[in-house]
Amino acid sequence: MKLYIAVLDEFPDYMTPTLVAHSVLNAHEKFKDNINYQKWFQSSFKKCVVRVNRKEFEKISKLPLVHLGHENNTLEGQPSCAVVCPYIEELPNVLKFAKLWKPK
Repeated sequence: MKLYIAVLDEFPDYMTPTLVAHSVLNAHEKFKDNINYQKWFQSSFKKCVVRVNRKEFEKISKLPLVHLGHENNTLEGQPSCAVVCPYIEELPNVLKFAKLWKPK
């Protein structure tokens, strides 16, 4: 069980650590009462940061239990990070086949 963090590929690398940190903190507040999140938090705590294009980001944004994060002064404050509450069932293909994030 992993927490998936999807970062839009248009977002600048130098700001990605800040974006991810803020987004995960806000997602924790949103998901803290969810049973899947609690199980992940207590027994797994594995995370996977992936880089996705705009089309993939839109698909991920529409999944159930997603927190969308942004930075006010980057990409005009548009959502650019999607934190997905951990899945018990099979992972959606858009996450399963996403590429791990690494600097460009």
